Amino acid sequence: MNQETIRRQGYVDAHCHVWEFALFNHFASLEKCSNLDDLVETLKSRLIAGWAVGVRFNQESLAEKIIPARAFLDRAFGSTPVVIIRTCLHLAAANTAAMQGLGFFAENGLFHEAKVFNLLKTLVARLNLEPGDILSRGLRELKKLGIVKVIDMGMDRHKRPFFEGLEQEVKVDFYTVEFGLLDEALGFKVFLDGGLGARTAALTEEYADDPGNYGLLNHSDAALLSLVEKVHRKGKPIAAHAIGDRAVDQFLRVVRQSRHPLDRLEHVQYAREEQLEALAALEIPVCIQPIFSREMSWAVRRLGPERMKTAYAWGLMRDKGIRLLAGSDAPVDHPDPREAAATVALLKGGHHLDFEEVLDLFAHANREFYPGN
Repeated sequence: MNQETIRRQGYVDAHCHVWEFALFNHFASLEKCSNLDDLVETLKSRLIAGWAVGVRFNQESLAEKIIPARAFLDRAFGSTPVVIIRTCLHLAAANTAAMQGLGFFAENGLFHEAKVFNLLKTLVARLNLEPGDILSRGLRELKKLGIVKVIDMGMDRHKRPFFEGLEQEVKVDFYTVEFGLLDEALGFKVFLDGGLGARTAALTEEYADDPGNYGLLNHSDAALLSLVEKVHRKGKPIAAHAIGDRAVDQFLRVVRQSRHPLDRLEHVQYAREEQLEALAALEIPVCIQPIFSREMSWAVRRLGPERMKTAYAWGLMRDKGIRLLAGSDAPVDHPDPREAAATVALLKGGHHLDFEEVLDLFAHANREFYPGN
């Protein structure tokens, strides 16, 4: 697809968290903080209703390489409530004042996986934010990037009303995480594991920088199969979040027993070569996030150099015959397809995709997968 056609038709982001993207634009970005002093200063300069809320945090960008837990945040902020959301959306940190204000508690102030989204939901209510205005601004930002349609990958009953009555700048379709919304959704989103940044992605071999840690699977095979069969009986596909190879193994075991032709696998930052061959043979489409290749500089510490050969291996996936879709996973990373394309165009071997090839995924492959939507 040539550039003029892409410009005219626009991009489709096949994996985005629309409300969270819009909401994150409302809070202090910690993306450029280089140390803990920077982080504290940035948060204190952007208080909202007396709260310090920081997003897009990545400890790998800090000189100290640590996640600021409750004790540090209590010392740095005292009675000012502070909440920090890691860029992957799989981890949040809070001080004592924030936990008291939100009604959540963890001894070290750290929250993982589903608790992060519950904490965010409570925080929005506590700060009396106006969802409609925040969401409208977020959709306008996506439109400026040439994005004409997004597929939200985590709709629930709490967020669904935010999208009602909006003069939407960008068309929004969605996968849901609640069965009550399944009839109007494209399909059902299920999280098989966590993320590499928080060391919760499920691996068959231990983390190179955390011996004894293999990450976490969120479901037993039996529970996952029961859920998938329930979705398929409704005539809907699943979209399965799988970042580590142990999660990919579980996905393969389950879809061999229950299958919908539009089942998708999401992310797949690390998979073994034989797993890629199995995905191709089963004709399972994989929705990749090319911009995640920027993680490779620190992901090598999690996986080690040998596993990195087939990690973030979008080109290898293509060569194995896997049908690729593309998304940003915003706000986990930036939503501009051109930024994603430029990132992987610089890489070599199985990690490389051409610039135009990535734009074609966003402009053509995603549309082709959802004809008429």
